[in-house]
Amino acid sequence: MRRCCWCCISLQKGVVAIGVISMICATVLSVGYGAVAVTLEEHRAACIEGEANDVLGILPACDVLADTSTLLAARIFVYVQVGVWVLFLIFSILLIIGAVKERGGLLVPWVVLAGLVVGAVVWAGVHAALQSRTLDLLASVLAVVVVVYCCLVVRSYARHLKRQALVSVLVPSTYAPSQACCRDRHTHTREALRDLPPAYTLHPPSPKKTSPKKKSPLPTGLGVKT
Repeated sequence: MRRCCWCCISLQKGVVAIGVISMICATVLSVGYGAVAVTLEEHRAACIEGEANDVLGILPACDVLADTSTLLAARIFVYVQVGVWVLFLIFSILLIIGAVKERGGLLVPWVVLAGLVVGAVVWAGVHAALQSRTLDLLASVLAVVVVVYCCLVVRSYARHLKRQALVSVLVPSTYAPSQACCRDRHTHTREALRDLPPAYTLHPPSPKKTSPKKKSPLPTGLGVKT
């Protein structure tokens, strides 16, 4: 994957957009489940007194909270949701920082937690299908598709950063040693020449003056020299 959303948006901008959207969603869900965690105890106390205090209409009924195991399961579920979405908020901030500063290691926590969220949404979709809740099932399928695509975008950008870092490490190591050796050799040569005594030049030897050779007389026909 080279582009985000099959258009002209680069992977880096797409990852930043994913981080911003997930940060907003995580903030809303953290506040919402935090409010549920607070109102759950108030709702339970109100149920004991005989007056339900479910303002949002999302808390279990009073007869359900009368069971101790159901109340414990509801508490665990709410507190786990608060913890997960607070972590998702933190990892979304790290995702934005990692995309801006091009640090692939900061993208990994978001991908791991998003995978866990996908698993939880799939379980919720199966549970909704078993109870014939069509609207919840469609919402779960849509959430799974969106989150999986976002994970693919983030993973593609992380692989791009890994390849870029690998190229930046391997290319200088191929050419740098020869240049460094040349620089070290030239430096060593200059230092060695600096330590030598001052050079002097000898006068070139003058050519020897040779006397011209005497020509021998030509022999006569009688063999007598003249």
